Amino acid sequence: MRKKLKIITQGFYPDITATGELLYELARKLADKYAMEISVLTAQPGFVLKKNLPACENIHGIKVHRVFTSRFDKNSFVGKVLNSWIFFITAFFYSLFSKKPDYYLIPTSPPLAPLIGTVLKLLKGQKYIYLMHDIYPEIAWKLGYIKKKGIICRIWNKLTRLSLEYADKIVFLSEDMKDKTKKLFPELKELQLVIIPNWADESVIKPVNLEENYMLDKFNLRNKFIVEYSGNIGRVHEFRTFIQAANELKDDLSIIFLFIGDGGKKQELQGLVSEYRLDNVLFLPYQNRFELAYSLGMGNVHLLSLEEGYEHLSAPSKLYGILASGKPFVYAGNDNYISRLAQDSGCGYSIKKGEFEKLAKILKELKSFPEKQEQMGKNSREVFEKAFNLEKISNQYYEILNSAKNT
Repeated sequence: MRKKLKIITQGFYPDITATGELLYELARKLADKYAMEISVLTAQPGFVLKKNLPACENIHGIKVHRVFTSRFDKNSFVGKVLNSWIFFITAFFYSLFSKKPDYYLIPTSPPLAPLIGTVLKLLKGQKYIYLMHDIYPEIAWKLGYIKKKGIICRIWNKLTRLSLEYADKIVFLSEDMKDKTKKLFPELKELQLVIIPNWADESVIKPVNLEENYMLDKFNLRNKFIVEYSGNIGRVHEFRTFIQAANELKDDLSIIFLFIGDGGKKQELQGLVSEYRLDNVLFLPYQNRFELAYSLGMGNVHLLSLEEGYEHLSAPSKLYGILASGKPFVYAGNDNYISRLAQDSGCGYSIKKGEFEKLAKILKELKSFPEKQEQMGKNSREVFEKAFNLEKISNQYYEILNSAKNT
């Protein structure tokens, strides 16, 4: 009999969200490789793609059921909260009266979604995997959405503790996130805790020679040295350092800073560009998933960042697309697994917030020594193939899903 896995996630393919696209790739792999029966409970698109799709649909063997949720502005705090809560409530009642799968996989999207697994476990003995993409409520109070010692934070913390304690397995995206969670919830059992990083799909993202990259011509970027940031322009990320570096390099017309994507900090980022009156910064919307190899391939070097205090609370999935595309990167933020990867593997650089002069120097060096840029890119791809491709990561998920089922 085929093993049944149900995934609950607010965003899912074809909507463009990092969590949704990653889970789509994982679901397809588990269905194709291990013949698992995969179903997904998700919301109607509302992140980038904003149109109603069929309530029930089969996508490459994955049974997708879409429930109603609101479509308030996701980049506003109130809109994001309302969208999340309405989906949570709808998904909760739907799950309560649906057939029991072998196990659930529930990411923190929305943040309290794993609590659905907890209730189902108490009522039905349901097994579930808690997939921690971000650590809440820590992120919420750091962003100023709630008070650290307020009643909302205390209740949220107790609900998180409950859903963690009852989870059969808890998947962390990095060692840093695991260590932070153990400090916050020391009663968790080591056997529950598993580290599985995010990934990129090697069948979608591959190195593309600049000479063959048609997107450079499409956006009139041929023969430019492109410093690229691609993905969520979110509130946990830091951008002033990048814009200050762009200001340092504004007289070199061959260097372009390219930002692809959207998010809660995009307006702030655009405001910084206006403040510095920069002509060397270009914004593009999210690109088609099947063009990611070319989209990521435009960059000579990529950027990623985390604000101070978030280095152990979140794990940018954009890192793995960068590695898969065979590009070097510069990470701006405090020390964490990304800075260690850059140092140990020779595929990137790590700087602190505010070190824009250092960033400008790194970029000028990479531009002046293309052979160094090429070698670092090769190192990135080697690291990706060794540890962060979908084939390897799906094997790890299959193993823990089996172990959760048999405990």
